[in-house]
Amino acid sequence: MARSLKSASSAAAVVLSLLLFDGVNAANKTQTPTGFTPCDALINANLSHALHLPSSPLYPTLVNGSWTADTQRSPWCFVVPSTTDEISRTIIALQGAGNGAGDWHIAIRSGGHGSDNQNSITEGVIIDLSHLNATTFDAATKIASVGTGARWGDVYAEVDKSGVLVTGGRQGVVGVGGLLLGGGVSWYTPRNGFACDSVVNYEVVLASGKVINANATAHTDLFRALKGGSSNFGLVTRFDLETFPATNLSVATRSIALEHSDEVVDAVAGFTNLNQSFDDNFLLATMSYSPQTNGTTTISLTEVNTADDANSTAWDALNRIPTLTPGTSNSLSLVEFANAPAFSAGNTRNCGAGPLFIANDPVVLRYCIEQHNVLVADLKAAIGPNAFSTIFDLQPFQSYLGDISVQKGGNILGLERDPRNKIMFVTGVTLQTPESIAQYPLVYQKVAALVQTVEAFAKSVGSGSDFVYLPYADTTQDPLGSYGSANVAHMRSVAAKHDPFGFFQSRVPGGFKLSRVE
Repeated sequence: MARSLKSASSAAAVVLSLLLFDGVNAANKTQTPTGFTPCDALINANLSHALHLPSSPLYPTLVNGSWTADTQRSPWCFVVPSTTDEISRTIIALQGAGNGAGDWHIAIRSGGHGSDNQNSITEGVIIDLSHLNATTFDAATKIASVGTGARWGDVYAEVDKSGVLVTGGRQGVVGVGGLLLGGGVSWYTPRNGFACDSVVNYEVVLASGKVINANATAHTDLFRALKGGSSNFGLVTRFDLETFPATNLSVATRSIALEHSDEVVDAVAGFTNLNQSFDDNFLLATMSYSPQTNGTTTISLTEVNTADDANSTAWDALNRIPTLTPGTSNSLSLVEFANAPAFSAGNTRNCGAGPLFIANDPVVLRYCIEQHNVLVADLKAAIGPNAFSTIFDLQPFQSYLGDISVQKGGNILGLERDPRNKIMFVTGVTLQTPESIAQYPLVYQKVAALVQTVEAFAKSVGSGSDFVYLPYADTTQDPLGSYGSANVAHMRSVAAKHDPFGFFQSRVPGGFKLSRVE
């Protein structure tokens, strides 16, 4: 949510282009050797039809398929497989071409929303999964099967035709694969747990090219490890998900002046302490500075009730706080809500330093707000008041989420180890001018310092938490290590069993790897 994305129209254009162009063009049906080892290996594996070199008409669109400017890299080639068999052949070809090689690597991209080097690379090949985008629903089993390259908005639209929904991403343009493998926060998380908790089966291509299914009865060790363990074990091509009856969501938004921040903190803390009988409610509290609002800092509340109850008592304390303007309240389908325009990046660049989980402590929440105000003042002085905007999220996470996971067979996140209610704190800065974008290193230092300062303060008052939410994590953080030593040991055992030569550790270096966990 806190990431700065391109406009929904841009997303639609990219997806439409990928769908209309099936990966085969006259010039690309047969290829001559390229001189690049991985690209030639794919040609020799009869995958020329899925291969896109810089001369391919689709190549620029594929480069732009990653959502932030710093991840839009130009590899030696893209391969865009359309079937699980083609994924298997791709892995076998690249495995055979690159054992022990250190001069090129592989990146894997589902939706392309990961930061830094998680899904892109320059010296090597990017496996783009956008053609594995089918969604089907089995009325007999009530299970939805979703391709790893699908976007959540398309998934919701398809299952909604059958009157059901799945627990998935909050933004329709986000890809399925990365979110589910990292845990996955959903509007339905208070009711159903993390999105990964609703996965009942994974179709996985191992480093050997073998295709297996991991579920509650087969490859159970891998089944649990994939629920938050990211791309450390294989390439997941399909997720089979639990469904539930579709209803609209009640979505209310309110804008509040900064002078009421103490009241907001108390109300957010009170909401976070509500018991599981309020599990239809999800709150997002966002403080933001923007030159578009005359350089003021405001607090926005997004109050979502997934049972379409606009009068939930969960919001009573929040709704007593005065607003700057009359709030809005709508009953929306998940398709409408997920596909509503929410981000407009244009030529901007987002700067974040990862999330923090902290105990639900009003003292720490007030400190977070103070530090945000310090950051805004520092950036005004350093790069100018019109060169940036900020976003600062507080997202409640109740302790019973760990219980939901255990009841569903367990994930690898380890949240059940800490019985406290928590808040996920996410902050970011959007740089809005060419001059300010050039100041990215300076701004990153200031944002990272804010995160470190808040983390140190929270720990000093006994309200810190080691857990790091992987999909939002910064490269300086260690989300896998934050799952606890027992879970790290389990993941390492699974990786050694299913990828004994470390293909997904060494040849696919992007993202968060077990080999880098201390």
